[in-house]
Amino acid sequence: MEKKIGFGAALSLMALTSAVTFVLTLSVSRTVFNSKVSEIDRLAEKYARLDELDAVVRREFYQEIPEEDVLDGMLMGYVYGLGDRYSTYRSDREYEEYQDNNAGVYVGIGITVQVPESGDAQIIDVSAGGSAEKAGIEAGDWLVEVEDIKVDGNYQDAIAAIEGEVGTKVRLLIRKHDTDEEKEYKVARAKIDEVTVESEMLPDKVGYIRVSKFRTVTAEQFAEARQNLLDQGAKAFIFDVRDNGGGVLAALEKMVDPMLPEGELAFAQSRSGDSSPIIKSDANCMEMPYAVLVNGNTASASELFACLMRDYADAVLVGEQTFGKGIMQTTFELEGGGVTLTTATYSTGKSPCYHEVGLEPDIIVEQAEGEEDTQLAAAQEAIGKKLADA
Repeated sequence: MEKKIGFGAALSLMALTSAVTFVLTLSVSRTVFNSKVSEIDRLAEKYARLDELDAVVRREFYQEIPEEDVLDGMLMGYVYGLGDRYSTYRSDREYEEYQDNNAGVYVGIGITVQVPESGDAQIIDVSAGGSAEKAGIEAGDWLVEVEDIKVDGNYQDAIAAIEGEVGTKVRLLIRKHDTDEEKEYKVARAKIDEVTVESEMLPDKVGYIRVSKFRTVTAEQFAEARQNLLDQGAKAFIFDVRDNGGGVLAALEKMVDPMLPEGELAFAQSRSGDSSPIIKSDANCMEMPYAVLVNGNTASASELFACLMRDYADAVLVGEQTFGKGIMQTTFELEGGGVTLTTATYSTGKSPCYHEVGLEPDIIVEQAEGEEDTQLAAAQEAIGKKLADA
């Protein structure tokens, strides 16, 4: 038999439900309110100390206060207080330079100079198609002045004066290497892609690719170098990431994708313990013998490159124990600047995180003094054995 609830009982039940809901809401609200009050008290104490310092500085400092510099310094100090050497605050100008650096693009005229112990600086390389080459400057020439700043005794200032807005011109005084004649040049500043990849074909059709940094431009440079060597008939590869301090993770993913199997291959672990993939690969995979050269300055993205190649492409690691930086940084744009923070540790799906440990090579070889590259020779020997066994 179906039970019926009277009108009075229904009202009583509704009132009871409302009361319980009110009590629960009040309890939650009180908890949130208390946490907010606690946060306000903490911030009030922090800013009271800052306000006290500001009052003393404004009353006692002997010069006018550079407001923007002080603000940048405060923000820089906040991040410095985290005690993490990889976390950095950058002013607006520094943030823009940082972005260009990560992209592998800089404003210049396309010359590389040798740092002088004294005297003028010799130009040791001139970029093909760059502004300096078009103006008639050659490798071997000597840089005497930049915008009336003499290189002799003012090298850093002179080199800094080459920088400027794209399209503007910089005045150079050059001493020609073949005639010793001093000539004045006005050279246009332009955006230049940094060269981060070098390659050559070694004996037995072994392709050699050296990656000095991981920049946005590196992925395209690496792909071009690898394809050129494949077109020449490369049967194996040696990748050299010695003295490579790392860089852009997105470039790394594009570089390793054609050589690794399909799947999620590396993961970032946040403070909360959450794990998310940072390196993925599609189904296209070229299997062949690989070796990776590493040393104590192989760090961050270059270590992950080596670890991925060993874990998923059976690459042999040759050289010395790597640096041991298995943490990743994320950069956030701010009003008037940016901040780079360490946000996670990372590791491949097969090897544990190597932070502050490094990677131990399969073949340990210390680089001997002299012209012979003993580590490269060991990598060639290891690749030779892989080819013989294939």
